Amino acid sequence: MLDRFAAFLDRHTRLLLTTHENPDGDGVGAAVALAAHLKAAGRTARIVVTPALPENLRFLDQEGWIEAYDPGVHRDLAAWPDAWLLIDASEPHRMGPLSAAFETTQAMRACLDHHLKDAPKGFDAEFTNPDASASAELVYDLVRPRIAGPLPDVMAQALYAGIVSDTGNFRHSNTTPKIHRIAADLVGQGIHPSRTYNALYQTATPAKLKLFGRALEGLQLRDGGRFAYVAVTKADLAACGATHEDLDELVEEPRRLKGVEVAALFSEAADGRAKVSLRSRERVDVNAVCRRFGGGGHRLASGAKAAVPLPDFIAEVEAAVLAQMAKDIV
Repeated sequence: MLDRFAAFLDRHTRLLLTTHENPDGDGVGAAVALAAHLKAAGRTARIVVTPALPENLRFLDQEGWIEAYDPGVHRDLAAWPDAWLLIDASEPHRMGPLSAAFETTQAMRACLDHHLKDAPKGFDAEFTNPDASASAELVYDLVRPRIAGPLPDVMAQALYAGIVSDTGNFRHSNTTPKIHRIAADLVGQGIHPSRTYNALYQTATPAKLKLFGRALEGLQLRDGGRFAYVAVTKADLAACGATHEDLDELVEEPRRLKGVEVAALFSEAADGRAKVSLRSRERVDVNAVCRRFGGGGHRLASGAKAAVPLPDFIAEVEAAVLAQMAKDIV
């Protein structure tokens, strides 16, 4: 797959790199590292994210390459590249507002992803490997054999942050011996684990902590405490002075409870749709649940959105989770 991907990159000179809406550390890290590789090879690469680069990921944009999507500023974006690469997702609709431009571009459209899914649709080429721990791992596998000696600092930092982000700081089930070896290589080149962790996870505001407290006051337990969830409305965000960005990591809080098999965070997305993030401790396939609602991700970490009122969505997802738990826990 990586040989095909390298050949794809070699055939293009102007490459637009995007990731899913509300970008995370893996999508941004993989995009920054790949952009550094392309620029070093003499190609022109741009990174555009929507709606903006989260505060805790700004340390990765050392060169100021990342553009926040603005329909006015980027109205001619679809005409710019000769290749458009979606990173860390393989469904065009996950780009949110960028998906309309993606549908109209004459550029070659491709995806680079590591998530579980059916055959990607809407692309001229696809480069996927669900065995990889992160999209950053795929970029590392591409660039490492091609660079003698240490990687450029911007590349190494971006790759390490992407790996840390998608493995939950090496806590999640997608943490493999290989990903530890990659991390060791990057740390050996001078990347600081503690500084990366602090930048990614130690940037909470008072508003975020208030939001967590408000959400946990409404903690719900089902099935004898094996399913736990919290819900956040736009009114909750406003009451705390918080933003959707402050929801990051909230889904992990219910999973801290002893006996919880599945944790969920329900919220009202910025686009008005109901949203769920699901996390499984080990036995329950939450990807199967989210796929029923048009979402997806990993077996133990997935998400979905639906254009229905939040209370109705909670009821539907709750029923689906309990059914999946009855199937997977024997």
